Amino acid sequence: MHPKPKEEPLHRDVPESEDPIDTNLIEFDTKIIPTVLRGAGSEAPPTLQKEISELRDYNGELAYEACELKKEAQERDEELKRQKCSISFLSVLVEDHKHQHQCLENEMVQMVGSNADLKEDYDQLLTRRLLVEGRLHDAEEEKRELEEALTKKKAMEAEQQNNFNQRWRDELWIRVVNKALRKTVSAEGDLHQKHLADSRDCSSLEMSGSQKIDKNSHRKSRSQSMIALGSSKFMGALKSLFDFRKQDYSVDDEWCHTSPVCVFCCLPKRALYSKEIHDSEIHAVKFSPNSKMVATGGADRVVKIWDVVGGQLHVQQVLQGSNGVITSIEFDPSGAQLLAASSDGSAHLWKLDSKSSDTLTGHTGKVTAARFKMSTYRAVTCSMDRTVREWDLHKAACVRCIPVPSYCSDVVCSDSYMISGHHDKKIRFWDSRSPLCIREVTLEEKVTSLYIEQEQTQLLSCSRDDALSLMDLRTGSVRLVCRADGFKCGCDWTKAILSPDASYCTAGSSDGTIFIWNTRTGLLERSLSGEHSASVNAVAWSVSGDYVVSVDRGKKAVLWSEY
Repeated sequence: MHPKPKEEPLHRDVPESEDPIDTNLIEFDTKIIPTVLRGAGSEAPPTLQKEISELRDYNGELAYEACELKKEAQERDEELKRQKCSISFLSVLVEDHKHQHQCLENEMVQMVGSNADLKEDYDQLLTRRLLVEGRLHDAEEEKRELEEALTKKKAMEAEQQNNFNQRWRDELWIRVVNKALRKTVSAEGDLHQKHLADSRDCSSLEMSGSQKIDKNSHRKSRSQSMIALGSSKFMGALKSLFDFRKQDYSVDDEWCHTSPVCVFCCLPKRALYSKEIHDSEIHAVKFSPNSKMVATGGADRVVKIWDVVGGQLHVQQVLQGSNGVITSIEFDPSGAQLLAASSDGSAHLWKLDSKSSDTLTGHTGKVTAARFKMSTYRAVTCSMDRTVREWDLHKAACVRCIPVPSYCSDVVCSDSYMISGHHDKKIRFWDSRSPLCIREVTLEEKVTSLYIEQEQTQLLSCSRDDALSLMDLRTGSVRLVCRADGFKCGCDWTKAILSPDASYCTAGSSDGTIFIWNTRTGLLERSLSGEHSASVNAVAWSVSGDYVVSVDRGKKAVLWSEY
């Protein structure tokens, strides 16, 4: 018997380090070996036939593995081709980026050179600027020294002039009063002309020293005595003409125009002029000291100056420069300057003769009022930023800032103190020389406006409880409260005023009606309606007492008169 051949495993693991199988050899095995096996199988014993069958199976597996390896090799070839294409594309892209990098480097070199040139120019300009600033500083120092020297010289001259004027005023006042007490006037006489005649007579007395006044010159019939006319009003008119103690006669001031004095005011009863004069609502109106002009301003950011001729308003000029709503207007005592408050946080000063302007900046909130402080070179402003500021108009600079506890709606000035009205329902009195509040008066509601009488003995306030309060400044108490059926304060900036003779107070209502009260009795004297269809914001009474102007939210201004 033949020994049984040793069985070998049908599947042999091929190490990974061996070379790949040759596909041609596999094809030879798959073709030749089966043929041999078939020939030997018919004659081989059963054991060999079994081995031959196993070899056939193993050969099939090898053929399958060979096909799989061939397929994998093809896929790797395709992947290699794709990677070669990608490498070619990336190579081109790298070359492109290198070219761009080179261009950017060239541009950077050019920019560095350009920046170096600009830096050199900047250094030269900076050097020139420092030189110019040095010269400017020297010039400002020289100007300041000259101003100080000029101010001292003017102060000395003003002191000398004031001393001379004081002696002259004392003598002239005694002469005028004595003569006025001796004279009698007619009820129909022109008091203003009589006062001017008396002044000329007294001046001639002082200049000649030996001439006598003709007692019969400018004398009217003795139909009525001075006392019958009202001695208090007559003396007030004389005092306003000859009491120079209320005026600052320094050389810097230009109080050269004497305002007409109103002894008796007539109540307006009909409208002479009614027209829309602005592009938006009007907030402020004011007559000039000579009563020949009236200024208006409002939400269209301009101030318009109007001539009052024949009961009509004719526009004279338009003042521009404000970046906010005009909230108040004030003429200086000479009528040559106009001060306006604005919601842009500043006040604007215009010189009407030269049309030049200055801006007072410093407030951080809406400026609600701006007033001259008893001279042409001092002003006071108040604002919603809770400050009251005092300004030197020569330098357009703030010289004093007073913090206040509440929003300030209006401010007025007297000889010795300033008065401010606030949203916390209080009226506060401030010392002109210190930041101290010397007095407080509390109303029922927040204050919308203040108005001080020319004699500085009475203060009128308007508040949101629909009331006008008249205060006696000598006692500090409210002596009269004016109310009326139908009167309603239209907004937080409604203005109320006194007539020039302080006999009446007036304000506009939210329905467009103008209310006028008697300040002696507190009773309503007259109401004017039919012209305004919107809330009346402000009113103004001419110094001569002939006209009243009212303005409203509907862009309209109405000129009222008795005639």
